[in-house]
Amino acid sequence: MNSLGLIILSLVVYTVTHGAPKVAVFPFEPLMDSTYNIWRDQVKVLDYQLALQSFLMSDFISRDDMDAVKIDKPVKSVAEAVAAAKAVEADFAVIGTYAELPSAIRVDAQLIDVALGDIPRGYSASASAPSWVDLSAVADEVASQLIGLIKSSSTARRDSHSRLIVEGDRNALGFSPGTQAHLLIEVNSPAPKITLSNGATMKRCSVKDRSLAAGTQPSQICYSADVAAGEIEITIDQRGYYGHKESINLIEGKVYRLVVDLEKMAFQSVPTPK
Repeated sequence: MNSLGLIILSLVVYTVTHGAPKVAVFPFEPLMDSTYNIWRDQVKVLDYQLALQSFLMSDFISRDDMDAVKIDKPVKSVAEAVAAAKAVEADFAVIGTYAELPSAIRVDAQLIDVALGDIPRGYSASASAPSWVDLSAVADEVASQLIGLIKSSSTARRDSHSRLIVEGDRNALGFSPGTQAHLLIEVNSPAPKITLSNGATMKRCSVKDRSLAAGTQPSQICYSADVAAGEIEITIDQRGYYGHKESINLIEGKVYRLVVDLEKMAFQSVPTPK
């Protein structure tokens, strides 16, 4: 009697996410010089806030290897800037101050690494000029310094890699019957934050989930959820790693395994002053 062997080939789709670094430019905060406090009056410097931001934006968007987005609302903290930058999917955020001193104007900027959630040591730029007439030149000098930091940064949007595997029908694989797709996500980081665009909540994988991942490295962290069929966007963030975002289409009643390899950040040393 002949035996029939059934071989099921899993469909594997490989994805690489990448792109030019994106910079969120915030309005700079005006400072007050002692000249304006001599009679105990708190008087702000002339409002060149919008002009300064526009000059900086012009320098960033004029480049083919960089993207920039203008943020209208000023922020009071690095954490607030990071949250706003993440909302527009920026890799870096630029914040700073400007001031009119007795004999010059001065602009100071700080560059926030959004994935890191902080300002790395040495990620700052400054320039000054005799008067506000030279504001555009000051902005050009600050932008040039910031662009140099971004281009030399290890965070300039590194690639993440993923592969989507269609394991088969949920009923045939022993999962409870249903019309939803069953999604497993495995990530090579210790505590990834996984967000699904449809609001579904992922939980740590069960023993059955793990049985599908025989070829996966033990270091992979596994999460699973029953998800409505259709297109879904997946966002994965992990402190110390470059993030990942992609959209996939799920068919009802199928089991999928998404394996994501995030690249670990290599923290950069302080840039050498020129």
